Amino acid sequence: MASGRTEKDRRRLRRSAILAGVGDGVVATALPLLAVDLTRDPMGIAAIVAVQHLPWVVVHVGWGRLRTDRRTLVGFVDTLRSLMVAALGFQVLLGHETLLWIQLTALVVGLGEALTDGTESETSDVGGLSSRAMVAMALIGMPLGGFLFEIFPAVPFLAEVLAFAAAGLFVLLVGRPVLPPAPPRFEDDDEEDHVGPAAGLITLGAALAALAAAAGTGVLVLYAHDDLGLGAPAFGILLAGLAACTAAGAIAAPELGHRLGVRPALVAALLVAAGGHALASQVADVDRPWFGAMALGMAAGGAMVASVLARAALQLDAGRALTTAALRPFHLTVWSAIPLGALAGGWIARRTSVSEVFLWAAGAWLAAAAIAVLRPAVQRTDELV
Repeated sequence: MASGRTEKDRRRLRRSAILAGVGDGVVATALPLLAVDLTRDPMGIAAIVAVQHLPWVVVHVGWGRLRTDRRTLVGFVDTLRSLMVAALGFQVLLGHETLLWIQLTALVVGLGEALTDGTESETSDVGGLSSRAMVAMALIGMPLGGFLFEIFPAVPFLAEVLAFAAAGLFVLLVGRPVLPPAPPRFEDDDEEDHVGPAAGLITLGAALAALAAAAGTGVLVLYAHDDLGLGAPAFGILLAGLAACTAAGAIAAPELGHRLGVRPALVAALLVAAGGHALASQVADVDRPWFGAMALGMAAGGAMVASVLARAALQLDAGRALTTAALRPFHLTVWSAIPLGALAGGWIARRTSVSEVFLWAAGAWLAAAAIAVLRPAVQRTDELV
C-alpha cells in the first residue's frame, strides 16, 4: 500500500504536518502570553501546561492503539482545533476572554497533538512527517506567535484558524486510507513484555526528571515576563531556542551513550539539567536576560539527553529492544508526571516565587541522578542505544 501512494498524497500529508506544526507553535506561544495578561496566579497559568499534556496520558492508556483511518482522525482534530482557537480569538477581540477558556483551548490543542502523534510511523511511504512538524513549530510557529501577539492578542488565534483548517483539509484530500500497521506478533509475547529487574528504578528516575522539567515549564512565561523582562516576540524566540536545544540533545544523546556508556552519560545529563535550572534561579535579570535564557537552554538540552538515555537504559536492563507494550508503563508514568509537575511548579511559585521553582526542580534532577548512580549496574554492552 505504501508504494502505491501518489506523490500528490505525499505532498498533502507533508503540507498538513507543516501547517499543523506552525499552528501548534503559534498557540504554544500565544496561550501563556494571553494568560499572563489576565492573571499572575502561577497555579492558573501552570494549569494550561498541565491540561495541554493531560491528553497524552489518556492516549497512552489505549486510545493511540485504535486502528482509525488517519485521514478522518487528523481531519477531525484539526477542525476541532480551528474551531476552538476561532472562539478564543473572537473572545479576545470582544475583551471577554477567560482563563477557563484558555485552559479548554490548551486541552483541545493537546488532544490534537496526542492523537495525531505517530503519523510518520504509520505512513512509511512519507518520510519525516513528525520531523517536519517539529521544525515548523520551532522555527516558524513559536517566533511567529510572539510577533503576532505583539500586534494584537487576538491575531495569532484568528490566523491559526486558517492553519489548522487547511491542515485538516489537506489530510482529508488524501486519496488512500492511512491506517496504522497491525501490531507485530512475536513467538513469545509474554517474554517480550517482561522488562528488566531495574525497570522500576529507571522509571522512577525518569518520572522525577519529567516532574522537574514540567515544573519549570509550568511557570516559564512568568519567569520570562517578570524575571527576565521579555516581551511577546522575545518569549517566542526563547521558546524556539529551547526547542532547538531539545533537538540538539536528541541528536547528541546516542553518541554520548556510545562514548561514555549509557549510565555515566545519563547521570551527566541529569546533572547538567540540574545545573541549568539552578543557574536559572540565580541569574534572572531584566538587564541581562540572556543569562537566564542560556541557563534554561542548558537544562532543556540535558533533559532531552536524559530522556533518550533513560529509555536506552530500560532496554539495556532488559537485554533486548522492548516492544511498545513493554514500554507503555514507562511512558504512561512519565507522561503522567508532566501535568503533576506543572501543577507542582505553580503551587511552589504561588507560595514562594518563580525562581524558587527552578531550585526545587534542580533538587528533583539531582534525586534522579542519585537513582541512576545507585541502581544496580547492567553488565551489558551499549548496542541498544
